[in-house]
Amino acid sequence: MIGVIIAAGSGERLSSVSGGKPKTLIDINGKPIIQWIIDDLRSVGAREFILVVGYEHEMIREYFTKNGVAGIRFVYNDNWERGNGISVLSVSDYLLDDEVFLLAMSDHLIGKKGLRALMKMKKEFPLLLVDRDPGNVFDIEDATKVMVKGRNIINIGKNISEYNGVDAGIFLLDRRVFPFLKASIEKGGESLTAGIKAMIEAHALTACTIPEGVYWIDIDSEDAYHNAMKTWRHS
Repeated sequence: MIGVIIAAGSGERLSSVSGGKPKTLIDINGKPIIQWIIDDLRSVGAREFILVVGYEHEMIREYFTKNGVAGIRFVYNDNWERGNGISVLSVSDYLLDDEVFLLAMSDHLIGKKGLRALMKMKKEFPLLLVDRDPGNVFDIEDATKVMVKGRNIINIGKNISEYNGVDAGIFLLDRRVFPFLKASIEKGGESLTAGIKAMIEAHALTACTIPEGVYWIDIDSEDAYHNAMKTWRHS
């Protein structure tokens, strides 16, 4: 299985911590965020990885060269300053027609039990890992919310008024997502969320609930970074 990791953005909100390097290279308790993600995705079956890079991409390439990490393909997004949906769409030429792939954000840490829960439901893809207890989510105001009905996600967005879950930042998808991303981008909706929202209006997107007690965090701010440093443990 291929793991696709979106690592193109600059992470401006973490500039005081990152010192100008891509936020996915920030060390969290002994390893850069990107290495935690790759190691954990390998543990659930990912054998090859596509990293979509942009901002200071040479630093990311250098990290993997120095550390001898195999099975990595880099895709450069020269529109990295725009929405992350463009980064996801950029991998469409590198996946087979029947390829099912894990899509991960480069700033999310998720306990292994959460990833294993997702893979146990792999026959029900497309899937999104969802935290059904929004009250436990760090920085809920900035989180991408979802509305789940039954097992299907029927709405998604940061500003939706009704929600009963939060997007934990990892999907199990196939090529069906790309036409929706392309159409959304052409209409000005350049985020991954905009493309996914278009997709769920036409196809079911199944929610995989994070098991109770599994820790996860979106490291998108200095406060989130300090929280992760204090609390990140595998679960």
